[in-house]
Amino acid sequence: MIEPFLLPLQEGGIPVADDPVILAFGAAYLLIVVLIGVWGYMQTNTTSDFLITGKSVGTWVLAMTAFSVIQSGFGFVGGPELVYAFGTTALWIFFTAPLGFLITWVVLAKRMRLLADVRNVLTLADGMYVRYESDWVRGLTGFAVAVGVIAYLATNLAALQYVMRAIFGIPVIWGLLGGAFILLAYSVLGGMIAGVWTDFLQAITMIVGAAFVFAYALSFGGGMGGISRNLASADPQLISPFGALGTASGAAFVAIGWWILFSIGAAGQPHLITKFYMSRSLKILRWGAPIAAISYAISSLIAFSAGLSMRAQVEAGAIQETFSASEVGPVFVLAYTPSVVAGLILAALLAAIMSTSDSFLNIGAAAISRDIPRAMGRPIQDDKTELRVTQGALVALTVLSTGVVFYSDALVGILGTIGWGFFAAAFVPIAVLGLNWKGATKEGAIASIVGGLLVNVLYSAVPMVAEVAGFGGFAAGVLAFYPFVEGFPVGTVALLVAIVLFIGVSLATQDRADNALPADLHALLER
Repeated sequence: MIEPFLLPLQEGGIPVADDPVILAFGAAYLLIVVLIGVWGYMQTNTTSDFLITGKSVGTWVLAMTAFSVIQSGFGFVGGPELVYAFGTTALWIFFTAPLGFLITWVVLAKRMRLLADVRNVLTLADGMYVRYESDWVRGLTGFAVAVGVIAYLATNLAALQYVMRAIFGIPVIWGLLGGAFILLAYSVLGGMIAGVWTDFLQAITMIVGAAFVFAYALSFGGGMGGISRNLASADPQLISPFGALGTASGAAFVAIGWWILFSIGAAGQPHLITKFYMSRSLKILRWGAPIAAISYAISSLIAFSAGLSMRAQVEAGAIQETFSASEVGPVFVLAYTPSVVAGLILAALLAAIMSTSDSFLNIGAAAISRDIPRAMGRPIQDDKTELRVTQGALVALTVLSTGVVFYSDALVGILGTIGWGFFAAAFVPIAVLGLNWKGATKEGAIASIVGGLLVNVLYSAVPMVAEVAGFGGFAAGVLAFYPFVEGFPVGTVALLVAIVLFIGVSLATQDRADNALPADLHALLER
């Protein structure tokens, strides 16, 4: 999800359950996933079924799948890591993300669903083509989705291999290959129909598991009073309003950056906002936002409680720090909770990674089989053929991402920097502003996508490539021109740049005759 989640666990330090109860939970979950995939295959007849479930999803399933694809495995691996390392700084992410659901629902839910009624849209690029009537916008949107999906999928597979090792005790390479094969099997078979029901199962499991972990973690840490005292004695900033990341003023600035990225940026995540196409009707959208927001907040208790209680016990000398920050979640669950709870949480983590990866696979495959060919003027006309090409693209994306993880951990990290921030910068302006402002133009959309990409590449990917290649001085030179304090998310900078470009270029070009709003969208933008 974000960069700290990308830090890989070392094989030697990965805790292995070696417990028949946990093994049974993991095996049962994988069997259920495959069965859901087979059932989804029996329900899938068209590309619409495969990509947006034929507009058949109800309120609870829509809300749960929206929450689960955003939470991903980050809540169990990256979340406790951030809280353990920086204290309450990380809470600006977890308590901001629920607000992101509310913002996204308000500004996009109804308009995205109406767009699916007005025109035949199945992907985000479809919707943006309808809004701007530009193949350039469609093509850039499809390209951005495909690149971002490879980044996300590679990082999820990198996490999956370690989870498989923790549950089943198998070597990491077999965890990678076995996990990728199971993911591919149910994704190709069931498409989004299988994905949303797996998401629903995963969401329920994570909520129940989070409640148990929260209770055990508070007890383990000596209650919030004991946790606070131990952390304050080690470093008062660990329990300060902005945490221990940098100076007090710097931490506040960083916290604001994360707030912007995870509240406003949620509305630019294609794996979230395309879920609105699936809604059975407009009426069921009303309660989706609070359900998703509350569910995310509950699931975040895993990161909050495990990270703080483990750090408090280390600082108090009650336990030894024989683990890295990225191993805090697995170590706590396996060492300090009963087998049933540990099995439930690890199954939920497995579900989180796989269900999120399935969503990424579907939108990425659609970008390759539908969006980019249409942008180039070579659409696939036959629906059955398009469905088969989409399934073939799923295979290609899985193989490519698996290869990236296998051959280059460094490359996984570089691709991962695109992630959430890249999607936010690329799609918040063109989707949120574009569907709420009649003055938005295709030139503004193109400028914002390209501008957001360039900022992310310049300040994230280029320094990492230079560092890996041994050009640390060059990387330091690039970052010397970074206009914000250390720790301020590059994605937020890219998002703000993209918004400014979108508004500025749109204002400069909106009087052109070819930028007139399509007639059937006037009513949609007025709602």
